[in-house]
Amino acid sequence: MNHLQLIVDDMDTSVRFYRDILGLRLVRTRDKSNYPTQRRGFNMLKNYFFDMGNGGLLSLVQIEKAEGRAEDTEPAVTGSWLWPGGRVARQPRKMDHLAFDVETHEEIVWFRDHLIEHGVEVTDIIVREHEYFVESVYFYDPNGIPLEIATFDRGNPRWEDFDPGLWFWDTDPVPAVRGE
Repeated sequence: MNHLQLIVDDMDTSVRFYRDILGLRLVRTRDKSNYPTQRRGFNMLKNYFFDMGNGGLLSLVQIEKAEGRAEDTEPAVTGSWLWPGGRVARQPRKMDHLAFDVETHEEIVWFRDHLIEHGVEVTDIIVREHEYFVESVYFYDPNGIPLEIATFDRGNPRWEDFDPGLWFWDTDPVPAVRGE
């Protein structure tokens, strides 16, 4: 992954959460003076980037009046070369969720305890033993963005006899998967 961008309501609160609680390293900051993307109806106020490891970045962008629907587009005032048809969303939207990877079950336990210590409501650890998939905890950042911390915990003995075919459960896969 190159980067994932999340829309946030309060950059300061978000930085404190992603840097101080989740432990991501801040690697770049921008504001509207060096990122001029004023479009009708909203302005980019701040754009901060965090290192997520393995070359991936998490981009947080604070946008004035950030709300809208996917079909709401308009001609781009700036950066039209970035978007198909030169059209951009009138109002940006949030994505479903972001899952941060850790190596082991023990790290999931540590993060869950750490989040609770900082007043973050978090789920129990969800273990998917029957499907050989991730173990996870789910929670929200201060903007209400859904987050997950997950591990495959490849050191767990359950992976010794793992059959990758077990992950293909769809009995009627889409044409692209069927080779059509």
